[in-house]
Amino acid sequence: MKQNELTEREKFNLGAALDKASHELSQADPRIVCLNSAVTYNREQESFILPYLNRKYFVHHRTGEVKALLDGRGVSIHLQILFLHYLCHASGTPVQGEWITFKEFPGGQIYLEPYQKRTIKPLLKYFGQKTEQFVKIASSLDGKTASFGDVSVILRPFPRVPIGFVLWKGDEEFPPSANILYDASAPQYLPTEDYALLPGLIIWEMAALLT
Repeated sequence: MKQNELTEREKFNLGAALDKASHELSQADPRIVCLNSAVTYNREQESFILPYLNRKYFVHHRTGEVKALLDGRGVSIHLQILFLHYLCHASGTPVQGEWITFKEFPGGQIYLEPYQKRTIKPLLKYFGQKTEQFVKIASSLDGKTASFGDVSVILRPFPRVPIGFVLWKGDEEFPPSANILYDASAPQYLPTEDYALLPGLIIWEMAALLT
């Protein structure tokens, strides 16, 4: 294990969360996991094939190890935990087609301040004045345009977790603003605290593609 990974595990107690999620997945029936999360299972690799944005990953059933199908690369420990949580927590609840905000999640009010710092503020910082690039970059990640706000796209980081990123351009009277929307079924797929992290990871990835 690399030194920076060890430090991250210790500093944020991510190691315990990763170990717990890995153990939980190892005890799960692959058939039930696939049914509930809309993924497939590769028996030869003993791994689930999990789509994330425009890429696919192997998630090993027994160890929780994550590798990209394309080049075998791993992911950050944050993403690895999110992948495992999705596979473990997915309930199979159909997408509802009704949109909610983060504060409507169970306990969402508790995480609201750090959530806004990690998600809404970066979304505005990087794309509040660059809506055309926002749509272009989101499209490269398989995002679909939507009718919310002045500009909006829906991304599916996981098969049953659509997330809507919304921007208002602002004018002489009001500054640009933003919001993030979730399907009403979202709490059935990840814990609330994961939704305080996931959109921010997507926004940082999109920001890295700015030219």
